[in-house]
Amino acid sequence: MIRAVKKAGKRMIRLAPFLLCASLLTGCSEEQETLVYVGQSDNWKAILMTVHTQGTEKEKQVLRLSYKSADIDSVYNIRYRLTGLTEEVSGRENDMNNKTGIVYHTDCSGCALTDESSTFTVTVDWSPNRKESFSLQFVRKE
Repeated sequence: MIRAVKKAGKRMIRLAPFLLCASLLTGCSEEQETLVYVGQSDNWKAILMTVHTQGTEKEKQVLRLSYKSADIDSVYNIRYRLTGLTEEVSGRENDMNNKTGIVYHTDCSGCALTDESSTFTVTVDWSPNRKESFSLQFVRKE
C-alpha cells in the first residue's frame, strides 16, 4: 500500500510541470475583458455583460433580466428589447414559469465594440398593458 502511494506521488511530481505549463499557455493565449452594466426600474432589474477577446473584433453579450416583485405568477406575455448594441436585441417569454430570470446570449464579429461610455436601454412589456424602460450604466471592468 505504501509503495503504491509513493509511486502515485512520483507520477504526480512528473506530471505537475506539464500541467502548470499547459495552464499558463491556455490562460495567456486569449485575454478577455468583461464590462458590466446594470440598471433597474420599479419591477425589473437588468445586468448586461459584454466579453471582448483582446486583439479581435469579437464580442459576446449576455443580458439577464430579473423580475423584482414577489408576484411573479402574474407576469406573462413578456417582451423585452435592448438597444445600444450594434444590433437590437429582443425576445419574448410566455411567462416566468418559476424562473428567477431571463437570460439572452448573443455575439458579434466585426461589430462596434462596447466600452465604458456605451449606453443601453432596456424596455420590458408584460402582462396586460404593463411597460417599463430604463437605462443600463457601466459599473465595472473585469
